[in-house]
Amino acid sequence: MTLRRLAPIAALILTSVAARPAAAAGYQTANFSVDAPNADLAKRFGDAAEYFRREKAAEWLGAEMPPWPQRCPLRIIVSPNGAGGATTFTFGQRDGRPAVMQQEMEIRGEVKQLLTSVLPHEVTHTVLAHHFGRAVPRWADEGGSVLSENDDERYSHDVRCRELLNAGRAIRLKVLFKMTEYPRDMIVLYAQGYSVSAWLVEKGGGGTAGRGRLLQFLGLGMSGNSAESWNEAARRVYEIDTVDALEATWLDSLKGSTPSRTAARGSAVASAARPKGDGYAAATGRARSDLRSSASAIPVLDPPVTARGATPESDRPASFAKATAPTGSYAASAPTGVAARPRPYAPDRPLPTLLPPEMPRR
Repeated sequence: MTLRRLAPIAALILTSVAARPAAAAGYQTANFSVDAPNADLAKRFGDAAEYFRREKAAEWLGAEMPPWPQRCPLRIIVSPNGAGGATTFTFGQRDGRPAVMQQEMEIRGEVKQLLTSVLPHEVTHTVLAHHFGRAVPRWADEGGSVLSENDDERYSHDVRCRELLNAGRAIRLKVLFKMTEYPRDMIVLYAQGYSVSAWLVEKGGGGTAGRGRLLQFLGLGMSGNSAESWNEAARRVYEIDTVDALEATWLDSLKGSTPSRTAARGSAVASAARPKGDGYAAATGRARSDLRSSASAIPVLDPPVTARGATPESDRPASFAKATAPTGSYAASAPTGVAARPRPYAPDRPLPTLLPPEMPRR
């Protein structure tokens, strides 16, 4: 996920340094170098990160990823003031192919929320980034990673997406699919991206097969990132003629259903990657659930459902400065629940970086 929105870089660095307590303990695994407040947490998060790395690769790719060339720094900040995370990637070429050259991850929040939602979300970003070797479209990077969050968070995103659709705040899929930066109304991208991603996975067969087809769809659409490439991807992968037709089918599926609390983790393939016993319970301290009932009182789509046709840039006041990410870098952030809100753009200067809205600013 990416979002880093900052005022001047110097101010951000000073604020960040002042806000971050020094790590008290370190722990290294095969693929992560962990800094945490104490040795117990460092080991717990390091082992959990390796576990989720195996699980998410099994769910998305059907097999474990090879070891990374260098360990990913993972910084743990335990805080009661909200939860969130950011994973930053630098892309380049390795052996003539697109590849992640550098990455680092930071998560902040209460331990339970970090272990059951934020950490698996952030690790999913690494799986997607290493698979493509390049930045993933924002809607799919965020939406696909929310699939790894716990069932309460997924449920909240499903409910919020329906509310946004009913309020006319959604983004047309032909616009959403091509977006390479975050819109001003970022919660729309998170909630709608999750809803569309979850629907496409199920339409593709569910589980690892459905995720594999979503990856194929993304690869084809990203190849040109144009109306034509995304329409071709819809035809070839889902046998739907256009993105507009795909959008109509997705909306129809929402109208005929209510949000359900289906657990994020439970695929047979992922089970094969788990350590003996229950690695998830050992890593997170939480038992794995399979299904929770739907809540019939949740608002569903009221026809007619409207979706905003304007691009995010077009409804930005002229005084807003356009934010751009550093060349060659891409940051990813993990929202928890639906509390993430966009921060206002600075009207008097460009913003060279994007900061995750869910990372508390102190």
